[in-house]
Amino acid sequence: MSARLRALLGAYVAGLLLAVLYFLVKLWPVTRAPFEPATFFWGRFVFPLEARYLLLAALAGALGSYIHLASSFAEYAGNDRLAASWTWWYVMRPFIGAALAEVVYLAVRAGMVTGTGGADALSPFGMAALCALSGLFARQATDKLREVFENLFRTEKPVERKDPLPLG
Repeated sequence: MSARLRALLGAYVAGLLLAVLYFLVKLWPVTRAPFEPATFFWGRFVFPLEARYLLLAALAGALGSYIHLASSFAEYAGNDRLAASWTWWYVMRPFIGAALAEVVYLAVRAGMVTGTGGADALSPFGMAALCALSGLFARQATDKLREVFENLFRTEKPVERKDPLPLG
């Protein structure tokens, strides 16, 4: 990998942590009010608590993925084994973690709150921890989601299809 690309990727890795932490702090619910304002350096926005949790889940997933990618970057760059072909892996990893954390959040949330409970009954710390761990351990989280899905949609016997789809 060229020194210029390595420097750009290193700046991205460092800037990414600052951005994720900034948004986590700014979006963190303080009062648990149904509509709480968040002030960023470009303006003030009011988010419903449930929307705030959705954003926090994505940010926590990105933070978990960040830990994985930053550790990998430091190890490979430090050992001078950083390959340019992995650049997109480093760039896309936080987005994958954010998307996976959203799926985990929605899956857990679907069974976690029953009755009339809403976002005000949810622990933001527990939710953020679960989403960060799903970003950090994306492979294991994906495997667990696959297992849950397969158990939910298990069939007794396979159904013959007239238009068979390739499995894979």
